[in-house]
Amino acid sequence: MQITLLKQKGKSEEYYIELDGVKKGTLQLEVIYKHHLKEGLDIDESTYNLIKEESDRLTCFSKALEYISSRLKTENQMKEYLLKKGYLYSIVLEAIEKLKEYGYLNDEYYAKTYAEIAGKDKGKRYIKQQLLIKGVKNDIVDNLIQNLENDDCACKEVCTKWLKNKQLPLVQKDKEKLYRFLLARGFDFDTIKHTLNDVLNEE
Repeated sequence: MQITLLKQKGKSEEYYIELDGVKKGTLQLEVIYKHHLKEGLDIDESTYNLIKEESDRLTCFSKALEYISSRLKTENQMKEYLLKKGYLYSIVLEAIEKLKEYGYLNDEYYAKTYAEIAGKDKGKRYIKQQLLIKGVKNDIVDNLIQNLENDDCACKEVCTKWLKNKQLPLVQKDKEKLYRFLLARGFDFDTIKHTLNDVLNEE
């Protein structure tokens, strides 16, 4: 086969490549230089496949860094993102291990950070559910939840805000609405019960 086209993709360091006039995707400039690729060069398919895989490793890791640059991600979120981009499973796992090695991926840190933020107005039940949905392992989530402080303060804060523009004492219908609201926020029955008794009695 012969390289019939090497064309830069926009202003990036990726180049479109065609072999015998057939589009074959893109290669990183670093790989092109390393293997001295140029238009008119003859190359066999097995050699090209190895070069393509090498390039995909670079591209995959670059995409991973872009994805994680805006906010923290879990390992599972990163895996799903990269697989949807079409990278081989082995290349995706390699990128993830590299990210973990560099400290960019850490599910324990992610879970702790998420709980600190969400815990201001959400209960443990909600936090646990969301972390599991995001793919954090059960043992990490369970250990985190066991070590979190109780929800009383957060529940009281949410409850107080909800009552801010309400006429007191609450009618039964509004009490039920408030209860459902707090339940949806992930607070358990006992916490809600104690909070409602406390806040409504204070009022």
